[in-house]
Amino acid sequence: MATLRSPTGCPWDQKQTPETLKPFILEEAYELLEAIDNKDTTEICDELGDLLLQVVFIAQIFSEQNKFGLAEVAHSISKKLRCRHPHVFAGESADNHAQIWEEIKQQERLDRGKSNKLQDRIPVNLPALKKATKVAKKLSQEKQTTHIANLQQRVAKLSDLVEPSPTDREHSEMVLGEVLFNTVQLCHFLEIDAEDLLRRKTIKAMKEIDG
Repeated sequence: MATLRSPTGCPWDQKQTPETLKPFILEEAYELLEAIDNKDTTEICDELGDLLLQVVFIAQIFSEQNKFGLAEVAHSISKKLRCRHPHVFAGESADNHAQIWEEIKQQERLDRGKSNKLQDRIPVNLPALKKATKVAKKLSQEKQTTHIANLQQRVAKLSDLVEPSPTDREHSEMVLGEVLFNTVQLCHFLEIDAEDLLRRKTIKAMKEIDG
């Protein structure tokens, strides 16, 4: 990558920035998801390489700015994994590991001067279903019957949106929003990834349309 971005390298690679590479990161990540769904190990290996390229590419750009390089990226994730697994690397108990992991993450944010408010911890650009799942996770203490009851209550209102005639848009959005969020809550409780579920269902519908 250093050669590609050198004065004698590739003009396209030379002019790229972290901002211009953002679409490629998403594209490669989604292509990897598709490869995993297809259970094609050759394809998975290839797509992992494409995704890794984006890591190498961006690390090289910042290395040229004397900010950090690929070695620092590797050191950072190694340090993070060791810190978040005290039951493995520090001889501590594995009890309540999930809670300890979360506490360590929150302390890391505080050490960097960042807020631990939920709205500050969830990436702004995260897809809506993924974001809703993270919020639902914080509400997961509710019982399954509550999730089902809430969903049944909201679904019962759906017919009112179109019969005898469509209601106002604001009301429709409110009811549908509640149905969507309660569905995500139920998916989380059942340990089903709502984003992945809808993605696979959409792919199935596309295949049905194509015949």
